[in-house]
Amino acid sequence: MENAVQNYKIFNPKNEICPVCAVLNSIYRTDSFQKEMEIPEEVGKGYCRRIIVKPAMEISISDMTFYESLMLGGGHDNRLYYLAFCLGEALQWRVEGNRKEYEIECGECYIFNKNQEKAICSYNPGRRFWGMSIGLDAKIITSLLQYMGKDHSTALLSYGRSYFYKKKFSSAIKLILNDIINCRYRDHVKRIYLEGKILELIAVYMDELVYEDGRTNYSAKLSLSDIQSLHKARRILDEDIVTPPTIGKLARVVCLNEYKLKTGFKELFGMPVHAYIIEKRLEMARFLMEDKKLRVTETALLVGYSDASHFAEKFRRKYGINPSEYIKNS
Repeated sequence: MENAVQNYKIFNPKNEICPVCAVLNSIYRTDSFQKEMEIPEEVGKGYCRRIIVKPAMEISISDMTFYESLMLGGGHDNRLYYLAFCLGEALQWRVEGNRKEYEIECGECYIFNKNQEKAICSYNPGRRFWGMSIGLDAKIITSLLQYMGKDHSTALLSYGRSYFYKKKFSSAIKLILNDIINCRYRDHVKRIYLEGKILELIAVYMDELVYEDGRTNYSAKLSLSDIQSLHKARRILDEDIVTPPTIGKLARVVCLNEYKLKTGFKELFGMPVHAYIIEKRLEMARFLMEDKKLRVTETALLVGYSDASHFAEKFRRKYGINPSEYIKNS
């Protein structure tokens, strides 16, 4: 794959023969479709994986825990912008020549472009550093930035020639990330699948930016205040999808009457409140069975179903397969 090999070096400012750097450099100095390396046993546990989906589209996944404090520096491919997601412990870093320290916490994502600047990341012992970054052509990221209204643009920080934009990511995005991490396909089919998932991820991300900024063309019956209240309602449901509030209580919390909550929610998010709750419960169930390897009965209870057969019926209707079969296939 032409010009896919990275042209920078990962380094440890305190150890020139750092075994972790050797592992990471072996991954980022190859043009292989996929390469994965284990962290050396003497320094920690976990792995790093890099997948070149196509030119100007790549995935990096790392899940690392170190036994001692570690500092790693390096840049990124200056042809690409990165959309990164923190799934584990918080990560701190600074840019060489800049005293300001940056931090990304679990459940946050960020956009950045390194432009060959060197970032120094700090890894504390015993903490799980788990995340994914997706390198994309600058044109794609530019289209994302166009969806950031003035409220978002104030959060777009500049240090030197690099850019950093941070926000929380939704449960919908988390499920897509899980699909990418646990992709079971191989070779050409895997490449097609991952490209589709990345495009889906970008679409969901952009859609959320548009909604958050309130720049949507919905009926005149929905004011900007109504849209903001409906987004608050969805966040409340996302935070407690197992035991969500009643329609009446939710309406009071977001300062809408029940009619506007029900009709506005369906118009804005494409489904009624009750259907949204079922959708998110089933997505959570799929994640628990696939990623956490839970049994059907246990999963049903955790996502709010006391009747396993009722849960199985809902799951089959959505995914076209019984949950027990889904577990076997996973």
